[in-house]
Amino acid sequence: MSRRATAERTARDTLAPSTSPRLRIDPGVCDGVGICAHLAPDLVTVDSWGYPIVSQEPLTHPSDRRQAQAAASACPRKALYLE
Repeated sequence: MSRRATAERTARDTLAPSTSPRLRIDPGVCDGVGICAHLAPDLVTVDSWGYPIVSQEPLTHPSDRRQAQAAASACPRKALYLE
């Protein structure tokens, strides 16, 4: 493959929307219970007040998707969701 074709493919791939879901949080709904951090330790950390900080990366690995789904399903306020 030529250098130009490689560059065009790379540019196209980086501009293409990701089909992998992402874990999102609605901070106005969250009460900082922290269940999500226990169920998805690879994706969620908590701040000093116990509120979650979620990874912005797409969930490309099956284990990440399972963790995210478990955390979203267990959230008592339904503040976590997959997008």
